[in-house]
Amino acid sequence: MIELVRPRIEYESKYREMITEWKEYGEPFVPCIIDYDCKNKIDYEATLKVIDDYSRGNIFDYDIDYFECSDFYFLMDENKLVGMGEVRHNLKPLGIKTLGHLACGIRPSCRCKGYGREAVEAMMEKLKEDDIEEVVVCHYAENEITPKIIKKLGFEYRNSVISEVSKKEIKCHTKKLK
Repeated sequence: MIELVRPRIEYESKYREMITEWKEYGEPFVPCIIDYDCKNKIDYEATLKVIDDYSRGNIFDYDIDYFECSDFYFLMDENKLVGMGEVRHNLKPLGIKTLGHLACGIRPSCRCKGYGREAVEAMMEKLKEDDIEEVVVCHYAENEITPKIIKKLGFEYRNSVISEVSKKEIKCHTKKLK
């Protein structure tokens, strides 16, 4: 059973182990903090600072047009770090159109075990605290896993757009929370 846990200093060795596995496996690195750490030298304390900054709304300039703040979580099953998730709060119009509320990455050795579905369900519970009526999930068209997960959870297809940044097709889905 997935539990959402705020990243803390005592999880450093588990995080480094997960990042090492991810680097050996290759992309996709999701959420963005995983991408950052996999393409750069890992500095766990700097990663924790970015995570803290994002939760307070001190986000990088390239995210300002998408959302106001976000919370990153370690996805834990018992004492095992199986992945990482991001819950974005107060989406702006561009975030609703192309990014969505949730991002979830399951480490390669833990995939195909139901963790993705459990993580999305747990993160949707966090969004209920924001009192939003509808959750938005967006993904690149070539992503084959996310559509399977969200279909099982009752999400409905909304639309597709072409990303101005990546030039890739993004598909968006929604689900009523109320």
